[in-house]
Amino acid sequence: MNNKQQVESAAIVLDCREHGESDVIVTFFCRHYGRLTGIAKGAKRSKKRFVNKLEIFSSLQLLHTVPQNNRLAFIAEADLCDGFLSLRNNISCYTTASVIREFVLLATKEMEGDDGLYPLLIWSLSSLNSGRPPLIVLILFLIRFYALIGYSPILDSCLECGQQLRTDKTYCFHVASGGLRCSKCTEKGTNRLKLSQGTLKSLAAALQQPLERLNRLQFSKNSQEEALTFLHSYGRQLFQREIVSWAFLIK
Repeated sequence: MNNKQQVESAAIVLDCREHGESDVIVTFFCRHYGRLTGIAKGAKRSKKRFVNKLEIFSSLQLLHTVPQNNRLAFIAEADLCDGFLSLRNNISCYTTASVIREFVLLATKEMEGDDGLYPLLIWSLSSLNSGRPPLIVLILFLIRFYALIGYSPILDSCLECGQQLRTDKTYCFHVASGGLRCSKCTEKGTNRLKLSQGTLKSLAAALQQPLERLNRLQFSKNSQEEALTFLHSYGRQLFQREIVSWAFLIK
């Protein structure tokens, strides 16, 4: 019996692996505690408490302890809120959700997270589950995600000369510096990605709109390609590693 105080948390399962003969180790992202890893004792033998509940991407209401001294949380019960079954049955949606999951795991540590990240994660999975175009969901997630973790790219002015964005100029995003440079300030041969005015406007709108209105935003085919290339390259720069699941995206 675990005597530590238990709390209830709304959570999304990010990882799940077997441990011993009957236990399961679960990594989940909570609304209030951020990322946690816990153990569900006897979960593989459970016929009530955990059956079909601890799958990756599941939305749960958990009863658990808060871990201390780098120990695992103890997961006492789990109630399934949403299994996102449509997402699981669509390969494009599932691979997109896998990219989102990888970014969250890369950006967070135990007992770490932003208050806005849980609702963004729920919005993303719900949007994929309801049939929203996967690549647009990914674009909207990533531009908001970078802002939440404190690395929002500078997309409203030139990093070099400081001039505010103008419709009569072209701009390139410089991955290493995390911002735009106008055509006058762009150096040849540097790691730069062209971003059209339409793409920049759509990304700015994605940062300004409340979550419940994000699905109203549209991206042209060209803007999708530009935004995905830029967001992928920026992510690799931030985390100094390849985003493994990106290779499986269906474009």
